[in-house]
Amino acid sequence: MTPENILKIFVEQHRLCSPLDPEANPHAMLTINSTIAEWRDANDLLPWRSLSKFLNEEFNITATISEWEQVLTPAGKRTLNDVCSFISKKYSTEEIKPIKLLGKECLSAAIFLTLKKNLQRRGVEVNDLKPSSSVTPYIDKYSSQMLEQATILAKGEKVFDSFKPIRKKTGFWNYINIFDKDRYTFPNGGIDTFRDLTLKIIEVNSKDIL
Repeated sequence: MTPENILKIFVEQHRLCSPLDPEANPHAMLTINSTIAEWRDANDLLPWRSLSKFLNEEFNITATISEWEQVLTPAGKRTLNDVCSFISKKYSTEEIKPIKLLGKECLSAAIFLTLKKNLQRRGVEVNDLKPSSSVTPYIDKYSSQMLEQATILAKGEKVFDSFKPIRKKTGFWNYINIFDKDRYTFPNGGIDTFRDLTLKIIEVNSKDIL
């Protein structure tokens, strides 16, 4: 995973996340030279100690608090170049090889199982997760984890159109009935199931994976 890949992941996460947070700045333009202060402001991120713990968990890396302090502070001088280069050195890219199913090699099965394993590591309940499972309930309940792991596997390439829900039921009762989980839909760009998601990840990363 190159520093450029890491930057694309952060940019894509900002695109998807910032419209959901009133304290974030969806109009910010993140570049490799953006300061940590600008990055945190754009995404309404945690203070650096909490952020370092989150980044360890998100990318499944091991870095000490003192190492992160050197990378993330002072926030007005350190840049995303420092962060992306640091994560790139720490990150161990997992080689994803096709799995044999019925005598044929299947890359989508390998991607799905990797995604499922990574989501479980991040606290997502995956016992009932299948390739045919709808992505919408998982985005609704585990939006952060879905965002993290999908963008990492896609190396920052665009997979989802948006994570901002759209109310699909009109009328006063449907407006106030907050317990109806079917009130909203997510404009996922045709990604309705985890099978769709894995195929999209293969598509956007075909040059790197195949």
